[in-house]
Amino acid sequence: MKNILLLTSKKNLKNKNCINLINYLNKKRIKFQFIDINIEMDEFKNIKYNRNTLILSFGGDGTALKAMKLGWKFKLDVLSFGPGRVGYLVKSLNEFNDLIDQWVSNKYTSVKRFPIIQNKDIDYPAFNEVVIIKNSPTRLLDISILTYNQKVDLRADGIIISTSLGSTAYNYSAGGPIVHNDIDSIIITPISPFSKFPRSVVVSRDTKLGITIKKNQNFAIQFDGTVEVQECINKNLTYEYGLSKKALKIIGDDNNPKLDKFLNQILR
Repeated sequence: MKNILLLTSKKNLKNKNCINLINYLNKKRIKFQFIDINIEMDEFKNIKYNRNTLILSFGGDGTALKAMKLGWKFKLDVLSFGPGRVGYLVKSLNEFNDLIDQWVSNKYTSVKRFPIIQNKDIDYPAFNEVVIIKNSPTRLLDISILTYNQKVDLRADGIIISTSLGSTAYNYSAGGPIVHNDIDSIIITPISPFSKFPRSVVVSRDTKLGITIKKNQNFAIQFDGTVEVQECINKNLTYEYGLSKKALKIIGDDNNPKLDKFLNQILR
């Protein structure tokens, strides 16, 4: 039986748009369960779900990313909506009724999202970006980038390894390009580089990146804004990055970046 896990905050449950969303689910007699946005992965294992369960998120891009990580971890499809504010990973509520009806009748379309994976560890997907950044305020990171059997040295505050989906996030703030969601690529963008380095390099989806951080450096690695690794040891450390061959399925066929919202916001 189809059912929905509604991922949002308790505050959002009082939002008029969220109330309308819930009323439509009740009207259609679709079973759903509220899941708090702050739920931990280990807690989610206690939630009842099956292969016909949909993770429906209501909130901003942060909520959508949390839904995507849960969908990835537990092999569930995802559908995300925003409360009305600008969001690049969420759909308009004007589409809600149609998309839910299509999902219920199994006549829906979907797009695939391929996250960046570190060292082939699928437990830590990054749908927007992986960021390697210094923890010391006064010292630059010495980094080597190996790809296509070619090595490039870089001194910078850090480096952003972004998907096309995440190109409008931290990558753009650091001067990187906007890349269409349809193009499964990896974008390499330095953060405040000291050495001469192109503003960004865009490589194909099959590219494998080897990033070596030289010894005795204090740094952190963030996956979609969450710190997962912090290191400072007396040897060089190398991490491998690439796009996963496994994909997360997002309900709906709109794969266009929301350039109108994005550009209108930054060009005000």
